[in-house]
Amino acid sequence: MNVQIYLAKPEDLERILELQASSLKLLASQEYNARQIESLIRSQKSARSEYKEIVFVAYFHSKLVGFASLSVYTSTIHAIFVHPDFKRLGIGKRLLETMEHTAIEKEYRTLYVMSSLTAVNFYRAMGYKKTHKSGFWSEGKTWIPCVNMQKQLIPLTPREKWTWRIIFFIICLVVVVRLLRG
Repeated sequence: MNVQIYLAKPEDLERILELQASSLKLLASQEYNARQIESLIRSQKSARSEYKEIVFVAYFHSKLVGFASLSVYTSTIHAIFVHPDFKRLGIGKRLLETMEHTAIEKEYRTLYVMSSLTAVNFYRAMGYKKTHKSGFWSEGKTWIPCVNMQKQLIPLTPREKWTWRIIFFIICLVVVVRLLRG
């Protein structure tokens, strides 16, 4: 499949929002109820506009088939969505790999994502590890459960590993001394 990935342009926003809405309605309906999905759809236009994001779009011929966004300021994935008619064709994987390459260029060691329940297995298959359950209030009143995940992109150097081990040892030593002092 000849899918092209580009940096998004402002004129892509409406198509991105349409794709996200259709994807949420069809793909997330097993993990989220109708109220949660509708709340997410309503809140996305402002979210896509407010976040400072690097957005990649995937086109097959002239049809938008996916998009992904990465925070400009932090090593956080904001979204990956693939059109329901194009799921399981490797588009999400290519979008994620594009974001990972961009993150490495920005010298981010670790990439973080607050994954929807729907996407946890996708991220796990791509090497992300679950850190904890979380969520957020969509439109201030609808709870959206999620799972926080991360992936180490740039491994620590041997020197950095030793530094962290020494810091950990010192912290443990301080805790033990405080416990012994009562």
